[in-house]
Amino acid sequence: MRAFAILAIFFGIVASLVGWAVSSQAARAHRVSQLLDSKNCSKCDLDGADLTKANLQDANLEDASMRGASLSGANLKGASLIRAILSEANLTKADLSGSILTEAILNGVKLRQANLSEAQLSKAYLGDSNLEDATFDNADLRGADLSRVNLSRARLRDTNLGEVNLSRADLRRSDLRRADLGDADLRNARFNGADLTRANLSRADLTRADLPRATLKDANFSDADLSGANLVGADLSNAYMGEVDLSNANLTGANLSTVNLSRANLTRANLTGAILTGANLRRANLTGANLTGIDMATIKLCKTTLPNEKVTNRDCQS
Repeated sequence: MRAFAILAIFFGIVASLVGWAVSSQAARAHRVSQLLDSKNCSKCDLDGADLTKANLQDANLEDASMRGASLSGANLKGASLIRAILSEANLTKADLSGSILTEAILNGVKLRQANLSEAQLSKAYLGDSNLEDATFDNADLRGADLSRVNLSRARLRDTNLGEVNLSRADLRRSDLRRADLGDADLRNARFNGADLTRANLSRADLTRADLPRATLKDANFSDADLSGANLVGADLSNAYMGEVDLSNANLTGANLSTVNLSRANLTRANLTGAILTGANLRRANLTGANLTGIDMATIKLCKTTLPNEKVTNRDCQS
């Protein structure tokens, strides 16, 4: 009799769990239907919901939980997703242009080829997400955490990336023309072949960042930290690099023509074969730098510390 009682309890528990699962699934299906009809599901539990190619334009999904949801190809244009949780959701090719994702959690999300133009993502968390080939033109990502994300070939023209965390991020061949990266954490980030023409990188931390063959024309690097950075073959023509830290940086073959490097720290930097025509190195520190192949006659030197630690005032009167 005791064995039968135990079996009865066991099967009762199983039946309860099955009933709960069926009830939960039915409730989720009802919420999905409600969302599609009313475009309003604030604070809803939509974890794992299938919303593939759903039309959710201008929907209210504030504080909603959508962990692992399928939203590939969905229309979320203008939707409000403030503080929404979208961890590991699939948003491949989704349209999120003009959407509001302030303080949203999007870690491990798939956003390949998604459109986030003019989206608001300030203070959002996107760590470890795949944003390859995504579009962020004119988006606001101030203070967002994008550590270790894949942004290769992404478009971020005129994007506000002030104070973002992009440490160890992959931005190879990305388009960051005129982007604002002021005070950003870009340590160990990869910008191979990226276009940062006229970008603002003032006070950014680019310690040990990879920027080989990157286009950095007319960029603003004032007070930035580029110590140990790889800038081999990069185009920095006409960039502003006043008071920048380039100690131990590799600038082999880089184009630094007409660059303002006044008060820059270039100690132990490798400038082999670099183009410095018309560059301004007033008060710069070149102690221990490798200047092999450099034509010093075309460089403006005043109170400049040379590789041998001697100070030259050659152009102080000009």
